Amino acid sequence: MVLAVGSATAGVLLNLFGRRTPWRRYPWYLAGMAAGLGGTELGAPLAATQVLAGGLAIGMGAGRSRVGAAGLAVAAGTAAGLVGLHRQSSAAADVLQQALGEPQDPAPEYGKPWATRDIRYHDDAPEQRLDIWRGTATTTGAPVVIYVHGGSWVGGSKRGQGAHLITELTARGWLCVSVDYRLGPRNRWPSMIVDVKRAIAWVRANIATYGGDPGFVAITGGSAGAHLAGLAALSANDSRFQPGFTDADTTIQAAALLYGVYDLTALNDDGRPRLRDYVRKVLFDADLLDDEDTWRGASPTWRVDADAPPMFVVHGDRDEIVSVTQARRFVERARAVTRQRIAYAELPYAHHAFDLIGSARTKATVRAVGQFLDAAR
Repeated sequence: MVLAVGSATAGVLLNLFGRRTPWRRYPWYLAGMAAGLGGTELGAPLAATQVLAGGLAIGMGAGRSRVGAAGLAVAAGTAAGLVGLHRQSSAAADVLQQALGEPQDPAPEYGKPWATRDIRYHDDAPEQRLDIWRGTATTTGAPVVIYVHGGSWVGGSKRGQGAHLITELTARGWLCVSVDYRLGPRNRWPSMIVDVKRAIAWVRANIATYGGDPGFVAITGGSAGAHLAGLAALSANDSRFQPGFTDADTTIQAAALLYGVYDLTALNDDGRPRLRDYVRKVLFDADLLDDEDTWRGASPTWRVDADAPPMFVVHGDRDEIVSVTQARRFVERARAVTRQRIAYAELPYAHHAFDLIGSARTKATVRAVGQFLDAAR
């Protein structure tokens, strides 16, 4: 009986958080995100686990009591619900194909990429290091993509994120550069974007030595990394973000942005300033009303103009940490002011950081990013 009830309870929670985003406040949204990712990205194996647990519970006599029988019935229903969530994950390829306006490429032949690690791109701080990833398809003169990790501007690492995307891109022949940067709240704005800009400048000056093409540099990232990647793409050669290296070329030829923050000045969907309050704590030394220029200057939505490069924006409509409204407004603004290609895919039932798990949705997403960047190249 205990097994039947436990399986039913777990199934209800996985379905609830997979289909909805009831918790949007720190730290509760972290638990909600974990449950949501389990239900949406691991729906099929978890449904199989539900069925197995139900079979064991029946063998242990759970069906002989009303409570046990009820638990078994609920577990069966939630297993069916998890299968439905798995189908949504598998259908992501269709959504991405529609966003790109072309059939999705077949998967390249994957091999395990390898890296030259911890290359210093500057000497001000220990975090200013990067890894260069290549695969068997990477040849001399390869196009270059810079990956910027997420972590709410206060955490994360180049070694902990982007593995699925890096594997995809190196299989397509790209040279991937994954960067670390100074983190808040100990380091204040604009330390983070300055470091990303320094990494771009380093790539321009040095990547040919490693087999890359300095004439084509794209950028990508997720969450806070998408914020920094988007801002870097939209602030080419901005002297405010290039102290001591204003002559360096930091232009970006294309950007792929996953579940990012694009407007630091925005209120949350419920009209409350939780995002603003957090950003004030970890990044800025002044409130929005006291230094609006800095806040807007740090927001990709306020920086997009006719010179923006081609961009591909991907966001989940169940994101409990960064509202999908951020992506919708950014894309609307970008499409209004630039003639460049601005592709947008809004993935049903996808949660924040969904690509941490190698699900069908993740595989389709990284393939679409690779296809977009190949086309931009």
